[in-house]
Amino acid sequence: MEQNQTDDGRKQVRAKAYQQSQLQLGVLEEVCTILFLVVWVYLAAVVVDRLGLNNRYALLLVFGAILYFSYQAALFVLDYLGGYRLEHRYDLSTESLGQWLWRHTKAVVLWGVLLGVLVAGLYTAVWYVPYWAFWSWLAWMLLTVLLAQVFPVVILPLFYPSERLEDESLLERFRQLSEGTGISVEGVYRLELSKTTRKGNAMLAGLGRTRRVLLGDTILDKLGPEELDVVYTHELGHHVRRHFPKLLVVHALASGMLFALLYVLLDGFAGASGQAVAESIVRLPVVALVMSLFSFLLRPGLNAISRHFERQSDRYALERTGSAEPFIRAFDALAEQNLADPSPSRWVVIFYYDHPPIHERVAMARRWQEGERSAS
Repeated sequence: MEQNQTDDGRKQVRAKAYQQSQLQLGVLEEVCTILFLVVWVYLAAVVVDRLGLNNRYALLLVFGAILYFSYQAALFVLDYLGGYRLEHRYDLSTESLGQWLWRHTKAVVLWGVLLGVLVAGLYTAVWYVPYWAFWSWLAWMLLTVLLAQVFPVVILPLFYPSERLEDESLLERFRQLSEGTGISVEGVYRLELSKTTRKGNAMLAGLGRTRRVLLGDTILDKLGPEELDVVYTHELGHHVRRHFPKLLVVHALASGMLFALLYVLLDGFAGASGQAVAESIVRLPVVALVMSLFSFLLRPGLNAISRHFERQSDRYALERTGSAEPFIRAFDALAEQNLADPSPSRWVVIFYYDHPPIHERVAMARRWQEGERSAS
């Protein structure tokens, strides 16, 4: 008994140290991002002037590329420390340095292309479209839905391949759990996480025909059937509780406020020509800075909503499976596998947790179990 307690204590200390290091690197990255953008607020006019490009789109995209890739270069060391060194230090990563560099490069290029399209679209609206803020907001919402639909079939495979789950006994369990929910899930897929990490994860992604449950091979190979029932029904709960439409409404309100801020920053350049075009492009670092600060201020509220939805899905999983013990075993296993912080501070939870801490989820399951026993 004492040996088990000692081992548990060591695991908790190790998990705490890992999460603390992750938090420190995350906070440092946010501070560096703000400082980087503040510096560029003052550098932008000089750089735009020296580029000397007459075509407005060439000037916008070249300056935007300089801003983006200089940011990626400035923060590369932090990405390396958090994404590669720290994961290997705690024996959580399974990829070589070359594999990590390739995956990191793909992410940088993908986000660069996406941001380039978004920035070009925003400035086109500012320069040429009446009521540009409203139409830009509407286009952003449509793009959000489109990205949600193509994510599991276009974006995710670039980083993590997946294949249909072929375990018929497990699939039959999932079919029975799905009966009567009114939810049509395109399929259950095995997500190849083990080539990059030992952490466990699962998600429900896509819309319409692309909707699917994705279970990481790192949990399929670790958890038993009853525990996998819990993971599956938790993801199913997000659709049963209609969390995506609700999150879309929240996103619409938040992005509406953001575009109102962008209107204040950029509407003076509506229909811009000549020197005003260059001045509007100089404003790009200010736009990025305002968006970063706005996102930080909204984060506690958005995280709270996300945690609320996760709790609803947890409760749905308990009610659907009818037992707390598999739930507790599953989350205890995931906590150990992912080195989850056993007792994060409240402020850390508020600003950085979009899921409830695992110890809270286990405690909720125990309360539910006691309530069921009392009712019976």
